Amino acid sequence: MKGKAYMGFRRADPETTKRIVEAETFFIRYFIPSFREAETLKASLSGESLPNNDIWQKRQELCHLFESLLLIDLDYALDKKVEQDLWSFIFRNPISACQSKAREHKKSNHSYSNSQLSTLLETASGFYLQLLQKLCCAYDIDLPCHPRDSVYGLTKEWISRYPVAHQPRKSSLLYICQHCLVHLGDIARYRGQSLQAENFYRHAVDLVPSNGQPYNQLALLEAASGEKLSTVFFYVRSLCVQHPFPLAANNLQNLFSKMSSDGSVGEGKTRMTAFEYVSVFLQFHAVIHLNNGN
Repeated sequence: MKGKAYMGFRRADPETTKRIVEAETFFIRYFIPSFREAETLKASLSGESLPNNDIWQKRQELCHLFESLLLIDLDYALDKKVEQDLWSFIFRNPISACQSKAREHKKSNHSYSNSQLSTLLETASGFYLQLLQKLCCAYDIDLPCHPRDSVYGLTKEWISRYPVAHQPRKSSLLYICQHCLVHLGDIARYRGQSLQAENFYRHAVDLVPSNGQPYNQLALLEAASGEKLSTVFFYVRSLCVQHPFPLAANNLQNLFSKMSSDGSVGEGKTRMTAFEYVSVFLQFHAVIHLNNGN
């Protein structure tokens, strides 16, 4: 049986074999050391708040490393929760610190903190838009909500400096794209751009309807606008999917607790407005929910 394939497997052609070997070699030489370097930088940033020049430089280095890891081997990077660290360490923690500082300086009309927060949000938005574009190019993805450069007539799309070590699973590709859309929605929400935030969240829902996080974020938008019925709907929707978002359960519990303590809206009335009827309806469900301990 010399020269024949065994067990139904065909031998890869030399060019394919060469590409696989190059990708594996690159993964060992670059990805693993880069991941270790990212862990070291992450440890050095733990506990830091507002950035000085040194901290800002470290964040930039860490941001570049995280992005590279996602573009080289997506499955491995997601397994190590690189996308979560990217959001938390590079953007969410600094944004929270800036928001707190801006609230402290609000009474004194201190404009520096607001300017710093605005710059950080602008940077975050630009980064995630670019990351989404790079992911589409690196892994050959076409998203209805985010066309690639070629759709707009650009002849040269972004090309990664690094080879893709392994072709990721489809579920990983959908997840990371949804992750970018959700955080683009979050950034728009922090900037007070509710309609744009809603658009990003709804695109995220359309991409992977079985994931609960985008529904939870839509609930946060509705809560900010005072729409209690739709807030409850989206929290419940976030929990009634294949992959529920755990935080939605806490959010729903807190909302129902607040509703039950507000007092009866329609007590003693023979007629109620639509708003009063909805309020009583939600209070009724809040009492049932809380008494059942769910």
